[in-house]
Amino acid sequence: MSSKQSEPSTSTNITLQIEDELSRQTINRSLWRHGDFMKFWLGETVSLFGTQVSLLALPLTAVLVLNVNAEQLGVLRFLETFPYALFPLLFGVWVDRVQKRPLMIVANAARAVLIGLLPCLAFWHELALPPLYGIAFCVGIFTVLFDVCWQSFLPVVVSQARLIEANGKVATSSAAAEVGGPGLAGLLIQVFTAPIALFADSLSYVVSVVSLLLIRQKEAQPQRNDKKHLWHDIAEGLRFASGNPSLRTLAVQAAGWNFCFLLVETIFLIYAPRVLGFSPGLLGLVYAVGAIGGLLGAGIASSLARHFRLGWLLCGTFTLGTVPMLLIPLATGPLAPVICGAALFLIRTALGIWFVLTTTLRQSITPPHLLGRVSASLRLIAYSGSTIGALVAGYLSSVIGLRAGLWVGSIGFIITLLPIFFSPLPRLHTMPDKP
Repeated sequence: MSSKQSEPSTSTNITLQIEDELSRQTINRSLWRHGDFMKFWLGETVSLFGTQVSLLALPLTAVLVLNVNAEQLGVLRFLETFPYALFPLLFGVWVDRVQKRPLMIVANAARAVLIGLLPCLAFWHELALPPLYGIAFCVGIFTVLFDVCWQSFLPVVVSQARLIEANGKVATSSAAAEVGGPGLAGLLIQVFTAPIALFADSLSYVVSVVSLLLIRQKEAQPQRNDKKHLWHDIAEGLRFASGNPSLRTLAVQAAGWNFCFLLVETIFLIYAPRVLGFSPGLLGLVYAVGAIGGLLGAGIASSLARHFRLGWLLCGTFTLGTVPMLLIPLATGPLAPVICGAALFLIRTALGIWFVLTTTLRQSITPPHLLGRVSASLRLIAYSGSTIGALVAGYLSSVIGLRAGLWVGSIGFIITLLPIFFSPLPRLHTMPDKP
């Protein structure tokens, strides 16, 4: 071969220079001017606000309209979260084999229809516990599908260098929705009744579908190996998640924390109106005040990550997200709303920081072709705790009482600190590079 043939051509060099310059411009471009991310972020923000309305309106529909007891409410919360124990692994394989955006559109369109059925049933005087159970379960299925998709889709839309910023903006929207959503839900429930308030969530998913349809970013078709069996792909994701010490610790911690959180929250949704005397509006206000902390945490996460060692930040953040839960069963009398709001404020502040850091850590550790399956594997473990916690809450409170049940769950939060401190996470200095 001649030396002339072995040297790259001038046109090739120019092409490479142009690609490098475009890459640098993409990295340096602010996400505020990133059209496709802004469309995704807008739709996700609106749907998050609607979801927050449903998170309060759906159980209060059962409590205030159908007059359910603690066990029945526990079953409802169980069915909301049970899809996370059934479908994440299958959806994770599916998401890694196909393009994500069409699945996200289908998931949100389905949720819009399902949630919209509830006010229709109430209008026709056909609302009862069995259809409420069924709709809650089906909405949970499509929520799992969307959640597995979006965290794998985000690295397609933005560069690796912008992932912390992008996750921070999504977390900020989530926290802002937690601030405004419960208050809006409480107002809508008090004025229009709980089933009608769910109509706002249905419309929010329609907005999200439109925003996803407007995204112009071309998503590469994932390479498929049809020789691989479904269970091979599932096992590959599970092996990576369980084999990485940091991911394994996050999964164990999330399962324990979610178990305790759903146990406490399920009991609290009955304890607050029936024992503490909270009206729907006051309950929504307490959740909104607590969620201001989530907005604060998500907003400062990127700055904290630049100034503090990652491992210490994770340990301190998670401690702040567990210990204040002990204030909930202590809250009594006229100061109960203040105490509950303060506890939720501290916990949500920690969760806002934790979400941004751990989501970016997972995206940084995991190879792109495994993101869907690893995300699904972690969700399976984490939300299995939620599923069991919601179911246990109803039976536990019926045996030992509502307040005693709150104490059991609150003390359990302290135990969930152990996996973090006895893991490799405290030794992390910075976010690892993408493999």
